[in-house]
Amino acid sequence: MLTTIKIWQNRYFHFWDRLNILRAGILGANDGIISVSGIVLGAVGADLSNTTLFISGISGMIAGACSMAGGEYVSVSAQKEVQLSKLNQAATVDATRLREIDLLNPIHAAGTSFVSFMLGALIPLLAISLSTPAWRLINTILAMVVALSLNATVSAKRATASLPKVIFRNVMVGIATALITYLVGLLLGGQVAA
Repeated sequence: MLTTIKIWQNRYFHFWDRLNILRAGILGANDGIISVSGIVLGAVGADLSNTTLFISGISGMIAGACSMAGGEYVSVSAQKEVQLSKLNQAATVDATRLREIDLLNPIHAAGTSFVSFMLGALIPLLAISLSTPAWRLINTILAMVVALSLNATVSAKRATASLPKVIFRNVMVGIATALITYLVGLLLGGQVAA
C-alpha cells in the first residue's frame, strides 16, 4: 500500500507542486480555524441559540472552504500560466531550467485548501457545539489557540524564525479576530434585541 502511494506521489506530485500543496494546506487549515472561530464567537456575542450557532458555523465552514479552494484554483492557475509562458520562451531561448514536470497543479492546491479548511473549521465548530452555554466562549477560544499553535508548529518546521515567534503571531491573529467578531456580535445582538 505504501509503495503504491509513493509511486502515485512521484508520478503526480513533484517538488514545486508538493511545496504548493503544503502551503495551501497550512493556509487552508489556519483560515478554517480562524474564520469559523470568528463566525461562531460573533454569534456567541449576539447570544444566539445553539441551533443558530451550529448553522452559522456549518455555513461558514462550507462557504469558506469553497472560497479558499476557488481562490487557490484562480491563483495557482495564474502562476501556472506564467510558468507555461516561461517554458515556451525557454524552448526557443533555452534560458531557464523550468521543466514541464515543475509546473504547479491548480487542482491539487484547490483540493488541499478545501479539505484543510474543512478540517480546521471543525475544531471551533465542535468546541462550541459540545460545550454548555456557560463554557462556549472559553472552550472555543482555547480550542482555537491550541489548533493555531499546532498549525504554526507544522508551518515553522523548516522556518528560520523561532517557533515561539511563529506561534505568537498565529495565535495573536486568531485572538484579534475572535475579539473583534465577539464585540461586533455583542453590539449587533444588543441592538437587535432592543
